[in-house]
Amino acid sequence: MAKSESINSQVTKEALYGTLPVRKSERPYGMLDAFLILSGYAIATWCYTQGAFMAQYTDFWQMLISIFAANALIVALYMLPMMFAARYGIDMWIWLKSVFGTTGIKVVIVIIILINFPWFGVCADIFGSTMVNLLSFAGITLPAIAKPIFGLLCIALGSVIAICGPVVIKWANRIIVPLLLLVGICVFWVAFSAVPLADIVAYKPDPGIVDGKTVAYVCALEAGLASGFSWSASTAVTPRLCKSERDGYWATIGAYGLVTPIFNVVGAVLAIAMFVKFGVMDGDIASMLAALSTPTMALLTLALVVLANICTHGTGAYMWSVVLKSAFPKAKFSWLVIALGLYSGLIVIWGKILDYFGAMITLSTFIYVPVMALLFVDYFWVRNRKISLRSAYEITGHTAYRYTGGFNWVGLLCVILGCVFCNVVFDAINYSANLAIFNYCTASLLGFVFTGVVYYGLSKVPSISTYLLKDRSEVTV
Repeated sequence: MAKSESINSQVTKEALYGTLPVRKSERPYGMLDAFLILSGYAIATWCYTQGAFMAQYTDFWQMLISIFAANALIVALYMLPMMFAARYGIDMWIWLKSVFGTTGIKVVIVIIILINFPWFGVCADIFGSTMVNLLSFAGITLPAIAKPIFGLLCIALGSVIAICGPVVIKWANRIIVPLLLLVGICVFWVAFSAVPLADIVAYKPDPGIVDGKTVAYVCALEAGLASGFSWSASTAVTPRLCKSERDGYWATIGAYGLVTPIFNVVGAVLAIAMFVKFGVMDGDIASMLAALSTPTMALLTLALVVLANICTHGTGAYMWSVVLKSAFPKAKFSWLVIALGLYSGLIVIWGKILDYFGAMITLSTFIYVPVMALLFVDYFWVRNRKISLRSAYEITGHTAYRYTGGFNWVGLLCVILGCVFCNVVFDAINYSANLAIFNYCTASLLGFVFTGVVYYGLSKVPSISTYLLKDRSEVTV
């Protein structure tokens, strides 16, 4: 019992003090330090699934452009406001209180977690497939029910790691980053040695997958942009610990705009090699490795994938439970971890998350897009890079971000409008355009611009401007 209370005390302290501003003299990271840490987060095994999904829509050269250009462009753009993280030593959830209100931000956090945590369902699904393939090497053929059972085991083991608290999580991260790098090296070797490079370069996607070649390419660009936006929920955690705004910004761009696309490309090449050799485009990394690699290499790589996915789930469950704990301090940490585990467990039992992978990342992006658009416009033009930390931390007597019962209805309305707009432009479930303009701009970019323009326009209405900028009398820096 005492041990449980000790862990809960540590987590509570991390949830509380982990959100407080970090003074520049206390920040440990330079650009290289932050880049290496963020790169560790950027190369989870689902990166390969993302690349394999995009390879369905493009030839080799289009795939490179849609992965690298889309990621680098959108990450470099929407990460610009993240300079506030190093300026004030705070993360995005603190700044967003000014956009959504002190209670509204709790609603947004819950929604973001609900749309973000299916990624960990993907992780558990990959674990299940990997375990089935590992046992097949030993000559053990399992029934179909084995895969979701193993997926639930991954969630259970990861949840135990999360519940064990900060010390175990720190050690888990020391294990997971080298493991993910080893997985990446193995997958790279398999991908580029399974078939001749000339066959990979000559690959052409199925022209019937969507309406036409141009549309297919734009669908891939949409997926690339969605991949870039998917990092938005955790963008300011590490930059707030950087010594300068430049260090935090460029380290983030390097990790999410360069390292992640490299691993996306490896996954795409692995899928293309699978298609060239067997005529099947597969998005399951475990199945592809088992089919394309030598038994020894496949056995080693799949074993690494098993360990990495358990640690990935543990780290993710811990991180998001701490975020929930900071928003709902009275909630018991272990129950938050269990709730997230049950949620991802339902995804595994459903068993079709990889079939709807494109829909998952795009639908989640249709929430990220308006949130990040508001943050972008709020930082640069509405609040002019200045925030009231006293109101953001709800210091007694400072209530600028209480707005209307704790909700900033202007910001929340803009998010709803932005989300609806994105869905009007693009059908994420069927992965097809609803409006022809999608073929020129993609839904993500259009939604980002649309939401930002609406929010900026509303901020220029005198009564709304007064409502939004109650904090100006408190801003001193």
